[in-house]
Amino acid sequence: MTEGNGGLGRRGLARGLKIFLDVLFYLTLVVGIILVVSVPISVFTDYEEGWDLIVPVTVGEQSIFPRSVRLEFEPQPPPMIEWVRLDGQGRLHLLHHHTPWALANAVAYLVTIGVILWALLLLRRILATTAGGQPFQPDNPRRLNILGWVIVCTALLSSLSQYFVSSWALAKVEVVTLPLSPPVQLNQGWIVCGLLTLVLAAIWKEAVAMAEEQALTV
Repeated sequence: MTEGNGGLGRRGLARGLKIFLDVLFYLTLVVGIILVVSVPISVFTDYEEGWDLIVPVTVGEQSIFPRSVRLEFEPQPPPMIEWVRLDGQGRLHLLHHHTPWALANAVAYLVTIGVILWALLLLRRILATTAGGQPFQPDNPRRLNILGWVIVCTALLSSLSQYFVSSWALAKVEVVTLPLSPPVQLNQGWIVCGLLTLVLAAIWKEAVAMAEEQALTV
């Protein structure tokens, strides 16, 4: 009775998570459809107003170990303060009238929405089989493995794209007020999450194999 109640509880949790993912999936799908419809219209109709291209940057003269910027004050700071420096990251906004740049930015948004939908679809299928009482379906480890690689590759590609897009943008404009450099960031949290998902997929695959062997033995 205890194991049965535990199994029912786990199925209920899986159903609840699936409902949450269903809502999130369809909300993301609606946002994606709105972007598919509105972004091309905006690209081809807002030329006179221009488009806002947002680029991540790091304050400093280096990418990996950026040096902070010494700030000048008027009047001078109190004697107990020798100097004041600024370091950090920000977003550079470029208002432009170049249609290919706007199209590339729109494609990046659409690809991001597509990757999110793909990840949510994999999770929904895993939870659907789990809620249906078939957690050891052979497709589940494969889906989880794909999800892990999607997370890892997306995190790495996001970091690389931010660096190259920022380098390209800073090559187009010469900022003299503050030294800026392209950011070198690794999405460590997402990379670790993806690697843990891959490990969980490998464990789940072994569990599926053991369940199949047990079923054949019985």
